Amino acid sequence: MFDKIRPRTLKIWLIVAALIYLLLPFDLISDFLGIAGRIDDVALMGLLLWFYRNHLRQFMQAQTGQGTAGAESGHATPEPPKTRGPVDAYEVLGVGRSASSDEIKSAYRARMQEYHPDKVSHLGSELQQLAHEKSQDIQRAYRELLG
Repeated sequence: MFDKIRPRTLKIWLIVAALIYLLLPFDLISDFLGIAGRIDDVALMGLLLWFYRNHLRQFMQAQTGQGTAGAESGHATPEPPKTRGPVDAYEVLGVGRSASSDEIKSAYRARMQEYHPDKVSHLGSELQQLAHEKSQDIQRAYRELLG
C-alpha cells in the first residue's frame, strides 16, 4: 500500500499522525491518568518509527534494484558477485565536463556529505553497505578528476 510513497512524504504523514494521537485525549489509555496515560502514546510512536525504518529500507532496496524476493519467501538467495564496469567520474559527482576544480571539490564534498557511511549508521547494515560503496565511487571519481 505504501510502496510508491517516497520516504520523505511518508515521514511527514507519520509525524502528523503521531502528533495528532499525542495531543488527542481519546487514546487506548486515557491521558488524564498521567504517566500511565502516555504509555500508549510512546508505544505508537515506537511503532511508527519501526514502520518508517522498514519502509525506508525497502524503498532503498527497490531503488538499487535489489528487490526483496528472497526475503519474502523466507529463503535468502545468495547475491551474485558485483561486477563494476567503468563509471563516468563526472556523472558520479554530478558535474559537467567543463567543471572547474573548485566546482569538482564542491560537488565532491556535497556528495560525500550525502553518502558518508557515518551519516547512515543508524539505518541498518544494508544501507550502510550501499552508502559505503557509493562513497568509494565518489572518492574514486574525485581522484580520477583531480588526482
